[in-house]
Amino acid sequence: MSKNVTFCFDFGSPYSYLAYNNLKVIKDEGAEIEIMPVLLGGIFKATGNQPPATVQKKGEYMFRDITRWTKTLNIPFKMNPYFPILTVPHMRGAVLAQKNDILENYMQVMFESIWTKAMNLNDQELLTQVATESGIDANSFAEGISSDEIKNKLRENTEFAINKGAFGVPTFYVDDEMYWGIDSMKFLVEYLKNQ
Repeated sequence: MSKNVTFCFDFGSPYSYLAYNNLKVIKDEGAEIEIMPVLLGGIFKATGNQPPATVQKKGEYMFRDITRWTKTLNIPFKMNPYFPILTVPHMRGAVLAQKNDILENYMQVMFESIWTKAMNLNDQELLTQVATESGIDANSFAEGISSDEIKNKLRENTEFAINKGAFGVPTFYVDDEMYWGIDSMKFLVEYLKNQ
């Protein structure tokens, strides 16, 4: 019987981008992946955590570490000069895309725009343009991310992650286990192998 793995992510996290590009290792173990858009800022606020870049030495290390990972995973990466990106509308868009069954397309174009094309997606007009590339009509996007239904679902997802122990992203859940960060994916794979 295949296992269900929940993947919590936020587009503003470069490590979420890395994890997204490494999901194949989980699928290769026959696991089903439930994608769960969450709001990293909400997780930070609830747990008292802070973005790595706010601590100078940690931020400097993070960029070196990401470079190592992109080489290891053989994926393109360009540090976004507009980082940090305030991702509330982006993540609401992910919930909307999931509702419309185009989440995969949306994630692909959003992650690429932020972490390979290094676009300024703090710019709402540019964000809407990128969202339309995934298949969401511009008006539907604007209305959707402003709707209570979408706002509440993102809040619910974020609270789920917090209640399960999240303090950052990417975070994975399987059974009663939590795996945080790109480096813990190897332990998740090991767990799945032994089931």
